Amino acid sequence: MDVQLPLVSKAWQTVKSLLSGQAPISPDGDSIEGKLSLKEITQLYPRIKPIASEVEKSLLYNPIRPDRQPQIDASLTSRSESNSEISAESESAQRPQICSEQTNQHVVTVAVTDTAASLTDDSRFIGRDTQRQKVIDAITRWQNNKGELTAVIGPFGSGVSSFLNQFHYQYHLKEPVTYLSFYHAALSAKEAIANLCYCFNITDEPKSITAAITLINQQESHVIIIDDLHKLMLRMMGNYQALVTFATVIMETRQQHCWILGCETYVWHRLSSQYSITNFVKTIIRLDYFSLLELRDVIQCKTTNIGLRLTHDGDEDAEKTAFEQLTKQLHQVSGGHSKLACVLLFNALTEDPNHPLTIEPICTPDTTTLKQCSDEDLFSLAELYVHGGLRIFQHAEIFATSVEQSSLKLEYLSRQGLLKAHYSKQDFAQHNYVITPTLTRLIATHLVNHNKLYL
Repeated sequence: MDVQLPLVSKAWQTVKSLLSGQAPISPDGDSIEGKLSLKEITQLYPRIKPIASEVEKSLLYNPIRPDRQPQIDASLTSRSESNSEISAESESAQRPQICSEQTNQHVVTVAVTDTAASLTDDSRFIGRDTQRQKVIDAITRWQNNKGELTAVIGPFGSGVSSFLNQFHYQYHLKEPVTYLSFYHAALSAKEAIANLCYCFNITDEPKSITAAITLINQQESHVIIIDDLHKLMLRMMGNYQALVTFATVIMETRQQHCWILGCETYVWHRLSSQYSITNFVKTIIRLDYFSLLELRDVIQCKTTNIGLRLTHDGDEDAEKTAFEQLTKQLHQVSGGHSKLACVLLFNALTEDPNHPLTIEPICTPDTTTLKQCSDEDLFSLAELYVHGGLRIFQHAEIFATSVEQSSLKLEYLSRQGLLKAHYSKQDFAQHNYVITPTLTRLIATHLVNHNKLYL
């Protein structure tokens, strides 16, 4: 049975809003039939207001839990039964962070995932078998006194953070494990040393890099996972020396401690071209967006408990065929970016108390807004992308403009739906802007095609 999923008209958005009791989202003036504007995608996730329904919570916010894992034919997937921890589709915005600020220094942030901590060793991880084994091999070599630096790289939204998080919980009973994310970029050698010492709860900061290496080598052996390495790549005065200090310390302590670094792909390319970081990292593990089969597993896990029916005749074969078509369409539209796929799926769902959950045709993202961006806008987006976000004063320094000009530029891009703004109540120059999580792949592809990001 060939089940077609034609494009849905924009009128459906108003009907859906009325059915769910939500205020309708004002459509972008550039939106056309069968398309979903980038601004509308941004408004769908992440929401500032409380989550409206269990369906929304399940599709967009809940990680994949063990009890939601379907029984998938082993011949159709390369996933190992022993894979553990949460799904690789979580966004970094979903991870609660415990921040400990210290006076006059930039501090490392300890990232703790409540849902991940509750998962058992029986839960499974979708895909990434080969990459997972490489990390295990790197840790084993370190345990055998052959420690080297390891990097896990992947584009934003590919699940690097979730991938690294599983090792935090896999090894914490065997080895002391610390999972960290930099809160601010270090802009001096002193700050870099302070950040690394903070990994070991060292409060009495050493006075030199030699003293820091000696002190860190005296600490109990740790597996240290440093995520979001892109936050170190801040093109401001002093950052170069901070990077050199950071690299030197971890290189000289790699036998005592197992350092595993998480980094975005394009940032890694920049670090490689400018600082030859690949000369010092022994193992480089590459992630990408989900394959068709992996995305199918993600969608199946996400929809198992929400009662979604794609056909109305109860025919299981027809239901399976419809689901395969749905996942193919979602993969084609999202390119394997699971969060974007889930947002597009959620946008097409309709809830009716008198009927099972059903689906309308899938809309595709309307990239008109990106196409209308000037070169100046695209350069700003590129810097925001590789830095994982910028504050207004940082953007002003990088582009040698005034804080006021940077404020207007970033707020304009935010109003277009390309950025998410986190406002400071104390100082507008501290407003922080990041690429909208669901749009990272679309924006990166556009920037590459226009020579603003380089492979």
